[in-house]
Amino acid sequence: MYPFLRLGLNLFSARKLPPMNVLDLHVSQHRCRLVDCDIFMEMNNGRILTLYEMGRFQSAVRMGLWALLKKKRWGLTVAGTSIRYRHRIAPFEKYEIRTRIATWDDRFVYIEQGMFKMSGECASHVLFRTAVVAKGRAVPTDVLIEAMGVTDPRPEPADWVRNWIDAEATRPWPPEMDPPKLGQPNLD
Repeated sequence: MYPFLRLGLNLFSARKLPPMNVLDLHVSQHRCRLVDCDIFMEMNNGRILTLYEMGRFQSAVRMGLWALLKKKRWGLTVAGTSIRYRHRIAPFEKYEIRTRIATWDDRFVYIEQGMFKMSGECASHVLFRTAVVAKGRAVPTDVLIEAMGVTDPRPEPADWVRNWIDAEATRPWPPEMDPPKLGQPNLD
């Protein structure tokens, strides 16, 4: 189940934090709860993606994007993700989520996030391709940037970010995953 109450508390606490520039790093502290864990008593990989959302939404509040979304009746969507898991987070363990905009292009904003243990060790790291949407269509990034009053130049993406963006551009869509024809043996 989606943690709506937790999201509400995170959004409320973000309103008390000082405003931030669009290109600043947002850091938020959290604690792993039992409901975040799987049967192996570690934070579940699906829940990790949900908890990253808390960091993105908090940074959106601090940079003024949340208010703009409400004013314009815009929404947010994730259009792609690349994640790397390296270390487990145990029940009740404290961690922080670090969130920043890696770059943007004419269609998407790329957001980099890391989940760090209090020892400083990175547990997971993710790159999100995101968009602002209105009436089921993506809002062009230049419209978003202008509406937010961003005057900073677009950040030059790191090589690995550029490589991921380029690789995603070659990925076929829809995927070519036709099921086997009836009567063909299933090799499972």
